[in-house]
Amino acid sequence: MNEFGESYPEWFCFYIYMRISCFMQPEIQRAWDKTCALLLGEKLGNIEDYSEWLKELIDKNTYRKSSISGKEVAFAIPEYCKGSKAISFDEIDFGKRFEPLNINEIKDIDSILEAVNERVYYCGNILLGNSENVERSSNLSDGFAVTDSAQFFKVKYMAYCTVGREDSYCFGVHGPGGSEFLIRCSQTVNVRRSFELWVSTNTSDCYYSYGLDNCSNCLFSFNLKNKRNCIGNLELARDKYDEIKKKLLAELVIELKKNKSAPSLMDIVRRCKAEKPFAPRSAAPESKESNERFDKQVIEREFFDTTKIIFGKPLTGMDNYSEWLCEHTHKMQEAKSAISGKKILWLPYGISLLPVPDDRIVTLLEARHLGETATLAPSEAENITLKNAHGSIGKIAYFKVDVKEGENSNLIDCSFCIQCSNCYKTSMMVRSKNCAFGMWPKDSTNCFGMDSLMDSNFCVKCYHSTKLTRCFEMDNCRDCADSMFCHNCESLSNSMFCFNVKSKRYAIGNAEVERDAFMNVKQKLVDEILEKIEKNHRLDLSIYDVGCIRRKR
Repeated sequence: MNEFGESYPEWFCFYIYMRISCFMQPEIQRAWDKTCALLLGEKLGNIEDYSEWLKELIDKNTYRKSSISGKEVAFAIPEYCKGSKAISFDEIDFGKRFEPLNINEIKDIDSILEAVNERVYYCGNILLGNSENVERSSNLSDGFAVTDSAQFFKVKYMAYCTVGREDSYCFGVHGPGGSEFLIRCSQTVNVRRSFELWVSTNTSDCYYSYGLDNCSNCLFSFNLKNKRNCIGNLELARDKYDEIKKKLLAELVIELKKNKSAPSLMDIVRRCKAEKPFAPRSAAPESKESNERFDKQVIEREFFDTTKIIFGKPLTGMDNYSEWLCEHTHKMQEAKSAISGKKILWLPYGISLLPVPDDRIVTLLEARHLGETATLAPSEAENITLKNAHGSIGKIAYFKVDVKEGENSNLIDCSFCIQCSNCYKTSMMVRSKNCAFGMWPKDSTNCFGMDSLMDSNFCVKCYHSTKLTRCFEMDNCRDCADSMFCHNCESLSNSMFCFNVKSKRYAIGNAEVERDAFMNVKQKLVDEILEKIEKNHRLDLSIYDVGCIRRKR
């Protein structure tokens, strides 16, 4: 209201809101302008005008109202059940003391859920370390000038991005690592100054390309290694390449300014006519994996040992529990090679909204051969445009969707593996062993049913956490051991059903109790949990629905 007690008109309130919004994050707009000028040769205008287009390649955040203040809270993870309470990270009082629960009233899972209900808040807007000028984002550590993004470490100047570390000047990007000045890219490592570049490493100044390694100055190119100045996989003189690039960028800028969007690489490829790709040379060497012997029993034994540690009694036959263990994880899909018909397992994480066409997926070896042999004709390269590219790139636009790097062994039905061993039905594994059913165990061992689990050991159904040991059903936790059903906790040992607390030992529902009392309650619950799992091959309760008012079990 003004000084006369009159309400301001709606249009004026909206105007003030927009002015304040622009004022709050001028760094983002300046970074967007700088990136556009660097990649496209000129600025495009207000980044908000391009927001829907920039969000197309990412796992978008979800937004809820805080149950404490009513303010907007960003969540990087969409799994939290409807009806549960939400809280912003900055609203948590980590020094708050909680009264111990009445231990004598805790008889089973239902009674403990009833007892802890008032203490269960799922937390969003999680900002750790030295983070500043961050809006509508969560699960960030050491971020500066970031908006509408999630799951990043050591980043700056970003908008509409998900999952990465040590990146800057990224817009509409999924899965960057050590990358900068990117627009609409997916799964890049050590990449610079690129637009619509997918699944590529150690590469710079590339546009509308896929599967490049150690390349620079490439347009509409696929599955290349150690190449420069390529249009449609065809190497050109630098001055000729620059001439074609200048023409394409001018066309791209017109498209962007007119429609506030531009076609994706996948949009273009889907318009390509079906073509039979070049078959690999008959003399091409077989991959090491084709001659490898697999031993599933090794992983079964690790499952036996891990579940015995967690539940006091082992579970046997891990496939019996696969559906349950895969809940709340990113799941692989199965495809067939467009060349050989071989089965290919792959994870459409980050490219699920604009998926790779099924009829253009190939194996790693086939992709390597195509990159070495298939190119556009000189006349096709010289005359290529955004509007006609689909007419010529069909013969080269094939996609590897799996990665195997380093020494790997005994990986059964796995995808995207870097220096791993003894794993089963797991994807995006990095330096991990003895894992099954899930995604992205990094530097972890003996983990079953996981998603984004780092530096952890002997865990079952744990998610988005770091440095866990002997844990069950944990989410967004760090440095915890021998604990279960905890969320957004740090430095717990022997704790259960704790939410948004730190440095607890023998804690139930955020309050510490005597060791003997804790162990007595834990044994009752573990016995009940184990009985249900053995009977039903699942437990119809997860960390993601502890906070629901009504639960179905």
